[in-house]
Amino acid sequence: MEEKQLTGEKYKWIFVGIVALSFVISYSLTFDSKLALLGDNASYYSLGKAIAQGEGYVNISRVTKSPNNHYPPGYPAIISAILVVSDSVVGVKLLNGLFLFASIWLTFILTARFTNNYITAFVVSMLTVVNSHALFYGSLMMSEVPYMFFSLLAIYFITNTDISEITIKNKNFILTILFMVIAYYVRSLGVAILGGLGLYFLISKNWKLLGASIGGLVVGGLPWFIRGQSLGGTSYMNQLKMINPYNPSLGVADFSDYIDRFWSNFSRYITREIPDALFNYGPNYSQPIEFKEWVFGLIIVGLTTYGVIKIKKYNWLILGYLLGTFGILMIWPDVWIGVRFIVPIIPILWIGLLKGFYELFKAIRGQQEISSVVNYAPLVIILFLISPLNELSAKAKAPFPPAWEQYFKVAEWIKQNEKEAVVSCGKPSLFFIYAGDNFTMRYKLSKDPAELIADLEKQRVDYVVIDQVYGNTFQYLLPAVRQYPNRFKQVLHLKNPDTFLLKFER
Repeated sequence: MEEKQLTGEKYKWIFVGIVALSFVISYSLTFDSKLALLGDNASYYSLGKAIAQGEGYVNISRVTKSPNNHYPPGYPAIISAILVVSDSVVGVKLLNGLFLFASIWLTFILTARFTNNYITAFVVSMLTVVNSHALFYGSLMMSEVPYMFFSLLAIYFITNTDISEITIKNKNFILTILFMVIAYYVRSLGVAILGGLGLYFLISKNWKLLGASIGGLVVGGLPWFIRGQSLGGTSYMNQLKMINPYNPSLGVADFSDYIDRFWSNFSRYITREIPDALFNYGPNYSQPIEFKEWVFGLIIVGLTTYGVIKIKKYNWLILGYLLGTFGILMIWPDVWIGVRFIVPIIPILWIGLLKGFYELFKAIRGQQEISSVVNYAPLVIILFLISPLNELSAKAKAPFPPAWEQYFKVAEWIKQNEKEAVVSCGKPSLFFIYAGDNFTMRYKLSKDPAELIADLEKQRVDYVVIDQVYGNTFQYLLPAVRQYPNRFKQVLHLKNPDTFLLKFER
């Protein structure tokens, strides 16, 4: 029997061309070549550099070169492949751009498969192309976009076969497990993919593949787990146990804390994170949640859930993946706010939302088939008009803020004048990128100046930086400098704003 042609299939390659051209234009306009002022991206780079130099998975920014047990090694390993050829930050960022483009291509394929409609696939892909969050993380040295790619790739391979006939030796199933494990090594959140596979195989009663999926992730993730346990447990797991990872003095969370955390995360994701991820509206987190935010958020979540349920054959796969993702995020420390953690599932959310919108409209109209163009064109036009590409472009072209400019100039002075010196500063991972063959560390966050000085001696610090990029410098380091002025000698003073490099006399 001749296979039924998908809606809009004759325009498939025209759609692909438009998506590709739109991506090149959007990405070129918004690409930011600067180092992001986020500690994580600098840490990823440093870990990748350690692997590229053959030093292992260690913190090369520290004089002790201690083993790292915080970031999964997948993304640093990817970075190392670039750094073997060149130490260019821009090169690593462009690689993330390639991951984003590949993710959009997979989004196009999967949407067509889930909806039997190339017009819907085109619309979802275009909405991802102009999504400010996807574009922003597409030019950062961060793991969100590579994780998006590998998770979509795992979903692609499991949907590429008929599981009623598949065996655990089937190459597509093997590739599914492989890319699920890789996704887990890129971001620990990758375990959520098992939620999708687990529910998919559970509903289909395919016990063999259910067991193989669980076993595959357990075996694949075991080396990282064993290493983490040998180092006292992975720091992510340790942070999950804290009330506030940024304030360890508050202690370990108990059951009531987890209940509060769940509600805080649930309400914030419904009312702000999910709507912002899709519509780029930039919520004001300093203000209490308003009733209209609940209404808008619940409509989006309801339509998305309805759309996922209406996806034939793969609804349990997608629903399980989303439930796994949000299940993990509900127990995340609620001080970690923002869209960052759901950037990788933005294409999936759009698929569900548009499918839900289409199915609801079709049910109201009582028609079997309705033109996707009629349904989606107004939404696409509106989102193109409100997409903050100009704002992203302006940020990409802007220089570093003055305080950061001075901070990095101090690091460049260290690079030119020292080798293997130990520098104590507020943002050591970022300072290290510009400091050459030197080491960095953060001063002890102690309000007792004597205790802070003693720690500088213990760590054999050579220099300290009085910067204006990190508030703790004024709270902890500066009082110690003022109380023990004879222990510090000014080496460099940069103005506008005042930034100092001081030699520590041990």
